Amino acid sequence: MASIKDDEVAQIGKALGDPNRLAVYTQIAEHEELCCSDMHAKNAISNATLSHHLKVLTELGLVSSRKEGLNVYYRTVPEKLSAYLRYLKNIGTSLSR
Repeated sequence: MASIKDDEVAQIGKALGDPNRLAVYTQIAEHEELCCSDMHAKNAISNATLSHHLKVLTELGLVSSRKEGLNVYYRTVPEKLSAYLRYLKNIGTSLSR
């Protein structure tokens, strides 16, 4: 079971609090894998902005990527999101016992 630190939780919360970044993450999560060009076609943001959002999500461990030729494919890392959600779920549980 993956653990997560306080600062990671704060960074993930901030990252997913951005509506465009959340939309990109959600779009990836709805597919097994998604090519960057497919994401750009479905989002009304520039290539540079999409690239920035993908970089942030990758650095936080929420998505991973693989390169095939000129294409980059992204997929979510479910363990990281699960650790984040477990952390949030456990906030305050020691007080209610």
